[in-house]
Amino acid sequence: MQYTFQRNRDQASPHQLIIYFCGWGMTPATTSHLTLPDRCDLLALYDYRTLELSDDLADLPWDSYETVTIVAWSLGVWAAEQVVPHWSILPSTQRLIAVAGSPYPMHDHWGIPSQIFVGTLEGLTEENRQRFNRRMCGGKRYKQLYDILSERPTTELRDELQAVYDSLATLEAPETTPHTCLAWSLAIIGERDQIFPAKNLATLWKAVNVPTLLLPDGYHYLFDLWHSWSELWESIE
Repeated sequence: MQYTFQRNRDQASPHQLIIYFCGWGMTPATTSHLTLPDRCDLLALYDYRTLELSDDLADLPWDSYETVTIVAWSLGVWAAEQVVPHWSILPSTQRLIAVAGSPYPMHDHWGIPSQIFVGTLEGLTEENRQRFNRRMCGGKRYKQLYDILSERPTTELRDELQAVYDSLATLEAPETTPHTCLAWSLAIIGERDQIFPAKNLATLWKAVNVPTLLLPDGYHYLFDLWHSWSELWESIE
């Protein structure tokens, strides 16, 4: 797993930390337009070919953070569920927000339908990747994002999705009742999401008693609807 760290604070002042889990194939650049609150740092995690955390993350000033917010988008929701419960240096987290994602990324009722997930993996090409980007962004509405989305090579994306699939394939018998490893504060769903069906996400989060915010005009990429990170959690404060 790779990361970037953005410091945005007076070191002598109390401050907070946002930990952002990116979606599959993404980089932190997809949220670079969001402004940070005062005295707030941002740790962005991406590339789930491995879920191992870099050893130098232990050098961050963990003890100094008074508030920690976790925001996970798309496949990042699954990654957060795998990583955060075992992250011993992480301080107490006040907010956890899931954006257009599920702890069950390949599931016919709680995530991406299995046939579509496997089809994406088996048929991923440069051409198919462009179609995926268009579905994620809602057609050509966000042409300015396409350069960002092409930063990582297709072979790397295929390896990342294969690693996730392999992890899911090792699970035992399918669960009949969903559960989460994290106490999510809010799940945000785009009604027009063409990656994670809104119906599946609504079913999942209702079953685990997590409040949801449905955005009628939202596609899979929802961050264009906000200008700052704090807008994501204003509805639950």
